[in-house]
Amino acid sequence: MALVSTRTYDWQDLADDSITWGGYTEWTGNGVSIDGSTGYANLVHTTTEIDLGSDRDFYIQASADSVGTHSFVVKVDDSARSGFVDKDPTTDVMKGRYVKLQVTVVNASASAQLINIDSKVMFDPIEETFDDFSVGSTATTLPVTKNYSRILNMNYTIKHDVSDLQKFHVVLTDVTKTAPKVIGYDLDTWGKVATATTADITLKGFPRMTITNGNISVG
Repeated sequence: MALVSTRTYDWQDLADDSITWGGYTEWTGNGVSIDGSTGYANLVHTTTEIDLGSDRDFYIQASADSVGTHSFVVKVDDSARSGFVDKDPTTDVMKGRYVKLQVTVVNASASAQLINIDSKVMFDPIEETFDDFSVGSTATTLPVTKNYSRILNMNYTIKHDVSDLQKFHVVLTDVTKTAPKVIGYDLDTWGKVATATTADITLKGFPRMTITNGNISVG
C-alpha cells in the first residue's frame, strides 16, 4: 500500500474554510484551501535502521517508485550510538554500523505518494590490475579506468630483475579516487630509499555512487 502525504492543519483551520464532513473521506488536505492556503504537502518517510553488526565501510544503492519527484538521504550512526548523521553518497565516506534511508517525495499538483523502496547495502570492492607497471622514485599516478568513490588499498608483486626482491616495496601514497599515486622504495642496509621499480599492482576500492532521477546508483 502506498504512503500518501497529508498537510498539517487543525480543526480551527478547517472551520475557517467551511470544510464539510463529506470532504473528510480519505482526507489529506492536499489541493484545497486550508486557512487561506492551497497547496500539496511533501511526503517524508524514514526506513527502519539496518544493523551491519559493527562499524564497516560500505556503499549503497537505492531506488523508489513514487507519484512525484523523490530524493534520498543516507543516515549513518556508529557503534557508540553517537547519533545519525546525514550522508551524501556522491561525496561522503560511508562508514558506520546503523544505516537507514530518508526519502522525500514532492508533488506540486497531486498528493505525493511513495509506492515502494528498493535498497541494498554492499561491501565488496571493485578492483583493477596494472601489469608490469613502472613505479617511479617519485609519486607515480596509476592510470585508473574505473570510477571509484573511495580507494581502499592495493596489493603488488615486485617484478624487478634482482636476486633480493624482498627489499623492494611499493607504497600507496595518495588515495585520490581519480588519480591514486604510488612510490617505489628500496629497503637497503642504509634505510628506506625511494627507488624506481617494476611491479604488478592490484588496486581495490568502492565504486562511485551517483544520483539519477532521485535514485542512488552504483557504477
